[in-house]
Amino acid sequence: MEQAPSLPMLKFGPYLVDLAAGEVRKNGYRIRLQEKPLRVLALLAERQGQVVTREELRKRLWPEDTFVDFETGLNTAVSKLRDALSDSAEKPRYIETIPRRGYRFIATLEAVPSASVPTNPPGHEAVPSPEATIVGQQEPRRLTQSIRSSALFRIASGAAILLLLFAFWWLTPLPEPRMWDTFPVTANGKQDFLVRPATDGVRIFYVQRAGDHYELMQVSVSGGEPRKMDAPFRNSLIWDVSPDGSQYLLTSFAQRGEPSPLWSWAATGAPPVKLDNLISGNATWSPNGKLLALHNGHDLVLANADGTGQRVIHSFLEEPDSPVWSPDSQSIRFTLNDTERDTHTIWQIRPDGGELRQILPDWSNRSRICCGTWTPDGRYFIFTELWERRRLWVLREKGDWWKRSPRGPFLLESQSNGAISPFVGRDGQHIYFYALGTQESLEQLDTTSHQFTSVLPDVRAILPSFSRDGQWVSYVRFSTGLLWVGRLDGREPRQISTPGLAVAFPRWSPDGLTLAFVGIKQGEPPRIYTVDAQGGHLEPLGPGGNSFADPDWAPDGSSIIATRRVNRSPSSKTGSTLTVIALKSRATNDIPDSANLSGARWSPDGKSIAAVNQTTQELKLYDIPTNRWRLIAHGQNIGLPEWSKDGRYLYYQDLLAPGEPLYRWNVAARSVEFVADFQKVLDSGVHRCSFITLTAKGEPVIGFQRAVSDIYGASLYLP
Repeated sequence: MEQAPSLPMLKFGPYLVDLAAGEVRKNGYRIRLQEKPLRVLALLAERQGQVVTREELRKRLWPEDTFVDFETGLNTAVSKLRDALSDSAEKPRYIETIPRRGYRFIATLEAVPSASVPTNPPGHEAVPSPEATIVGQQEPRRLTQSIRSSALFRIASGAAILLLLFAFWWLTPLPEPRMWDTFPVTANGKQDFLVRPATDGVRIFYVQRAGDHYELMQVSVSGGEPRKMDAPFRNSLIWDVSPDGSQYLLTSFAQRGEPSPLWSWAATGAPPVKLDNLISGNATWSPNGKLLALHNGHDLVLANADGTGQRVIHSFLEEPDSPVWSPDSQSIRFTLNDTERDTHTIWQIRPDGGELRQILPDWSNRSRICCGTWTPDGRYFIFTELWERRRLWVLREKGDWWKRSPRGPFLLESQSNGAISPFVGRDGQHIYFYALGTQESLEQLDTTSHQFTSVLPDVRAILPSFSRDGQWVSYVRFSTGLLWVGRLDGREPRQISTPGLAVAFPRWSPDGLTLAFVGIKQGEPPRIYTVDAQGGHLEPLGPGGNSFADPDWAPDGSSIIATRRVNRSPSSKTGSTLTVIALKSRATNDIPDSANLSGARWSPDGKSIAAVNQTTQELKLYDIPTNRWRLIAHGQNIGLPEWSKDGRYLYYQDLLAPGEPLYRWNVAARSVEFVADFQKVLDSGVHRCSFITLTAKGEPVIGFQRAVSDIYGASLYLP
């Protein structure tokens, strides 16, 4: 008679759990574990990766009519379980505590099938027939035994095959989805990342800010030069493209984020057609092109493709957003935004308003997810997590019957600068999303009118430096780190070749013929280089192996002063000193008592050097004739100083003071004077206003740093 197959055993780390026998073994040695802790382990492992609440554990472990101190009993069981597994609540490897909720089994779990061995029950051993048994009696008995043995063999073989199939199914799950080969689609940082782009499979449509309005743009799905579209309205936005690619679902808006009228605009450019009286903050076509899903205020709305038949399928206390149809048109997923609690959750509903349910209700990050999108085949759903860093996750909606298919969610992308508003290309093989970053624009401040004028507005330039005659400006391209020179109005731009080097802090020589800059080569300390302003051979300065920064010219052009990094203690704490490099002899000379000073700037008369102590946040002035330093100002975070052309003033900024104010030291009066603050600019959305330099006319140049976004694409691997 055959023994029934036993339950699979669970394996994680060095542990093997036999649920049928009630045993836990570590590396083959049995561990003593009581019934309640073992049952807790079984219940948590049964829902690996999911939160099992304390209430669920109470119901499963203690019947309703049992009177027991449940809290103490459960805490004791979990404590004994952790002791047996050498686990801890502070740094869990197996059992994670979810505060005020329950527990979660976080280890990788395997199922190990137990072999089924056919045996004869005790007392039923086979007894050979006596020799006196006649042949006529032996043959039927042998035939019966043969049939019985054959049946038992077939049953045992079938059970073994089933166990092997189960083991194969369990131990060879589908691989996790991933993305690879990320590439930029746009590179100007002007996109409005709050609006998910649309695509017709060939182009991507998006909007970008242009002064007091928005421009509708298009770019190839493989990247390239974006082109402005001839939009029918001053502020136009494409929410979606019809399934056959012939129509754009368009909105005309006065203010971004406000519900606006919907239009159907032919891809051929014919005049748009208003869709009845539909108003929405986001809308999308159904996969068959017959219906529209949209939201207006707290309502999720359905309408016919021509705008007629508008009906509310559900009203919410929160505000729905970003509706997306499932590829089979059977459901709509959307984000619910609770502005009071600052939560974002994803939900699903049928077009008839039925079967409303939350997606990932037990996931730990479920209250900060949004902006989902389906793959065209409906096998995966991709969404954004909105915690400290925006990350893309993917949920497997359909698996393969012949392989175990974990649903996830799986982390798909974690850009250092965040990823948001994903959408999948119509080929199902590429994903696109916004990567967020920062952009710096240069603004010239008129200290009399306190008005700003853009400097090099069409170039993403940083670290500008102006020639003494005011005719030329050098700068670094933000996107490449390369050195450029051009006219103040942007004409005659030319790149200065610096092979293998990223460039920082370029400075013009007094005669306007040479540039000094910091060159950064991967794997090597930064060095000071000089190069002809027309381009040519790079000349390194200072001894190799030393790290230099912040170069500035002596007024006669014979020397350069720079910050040199030094090891100032046996523990190798990095400090700095100021070093003067003679251009002809290449001799170096440290400025006395300049330890921990940086950002040196030579006065136009050559008699003084200003520098900042970054430890004490003091601005100091070195008198060259007397070799003495004196304190002239202090603050919370002093930026790099800059002399006026006539040497009467030394400008500096306190970056951590309210309004990030700009000051100047009056040399004759030996007093600090207020120049400007930037609170109004900061209140407008700029998150940093940094004093960079002075123009040849003495006007401050300020770097406005803003949050920016660009569209990126990547290939998808979706097993």
